[in-house]
Amino acid sequence: MIASNRLASTFAPALASLALLAGCGSAPPMAAEPHAMAGAARPEMAMPSQPALERSYFTRDVTGALTEQDLQRVLEAPIDLQLPARIGVIPLAEPFDPKGAPSLGLRNTASHHFAKALAGNPNFSAVTDISTDLPNVGGIEGLRVIAARYRLRYLVLYSERFEDSTHLNGWAWLYPTVIGMFLAPGVTVESHGIAQADFLDVRTGTILFSVTEPLRVSKKEQMIGAARSHRDEQGKIAADGARALARRVHVQTNALVAFADETRGAQPKPRLLPAPVVASSPGTGVASEMGLARP
Repeated sequence: MIASNRLASTFAPALASLALLAGCGSAPPMAAEPHAMAGAARPEMAMPSQPALERSYFTRDVTGALTEQDLQRVLEAPIDLQLPARIGVIPLAEPFDPKGAPSLGLRNTASHHFAKALAGNPNFSAVTDISTDLPNVGGIEGLRVIAARYRLRYLVLYSERFEDSTHLNGWAWLYPTVIGMFLAPGVTVESHGIAQADFLDVRTGTILFSVTEPLRVSKKEQMIGAARSHRDEQGKIAADGARALARRVHVQTNALVAFADETRGAQPKPRLLPAPVVASSPGTGVASEMGLARP
């Protein structure tokens, strides 16, 4: 019995030391686990740089559909921003639809006011008007075919829409006097709308940005001639909106070029924007949307 007690007292310190060493040896894996999780939270840091798109992956029809694989490929690829370049302004009755016939007023606004205001930007080596009368399949792919005829690298799609809100006002109470129908401004010609510009990369079939400018018409008119006056007012407002819209296109284009220059480092070419899914705010390393100019 005494021998057993002596044996236990002799080996107890050794067993305690072994247990302590075993506990210390198992601690490092637990401490390293948060670092492994942090690395897994930023997979883009380990991903190799993807090449820029060299062609369109959209189907050659009006729908312009994408497979899941091609969709991921488009989102992961950086944007090859080739500016200065030739651009074309194309008026559309409906956004992205070259099959609709734009009115003469829309064509005049797009060519005389919008395209003229775009000229002079150093990123646009030439600005030309485009006609949708050429044969095409419609949709974005139809627009790319038209651009290829003109040998253009980018297209700016111009469209405008108005919602008519014309109504009678308080002066209409004089209409029963008959004379009031000819003298009283009893009709308020009013409409709300937007002018829209979409910057299309012809080579890849993708939209680099879209900008809109609000349009509003509100004026009191006599009943006779109110419709004609309404059309004239919409034309004036559309012309002013087209020039303001062109300034916004300048701002967005210059912001794209500046952002590409900031991210390309010391390499002179190509000028690439990071892929949309891995773009980071400059200096922060935090994934976010590309830092484009805001209205």
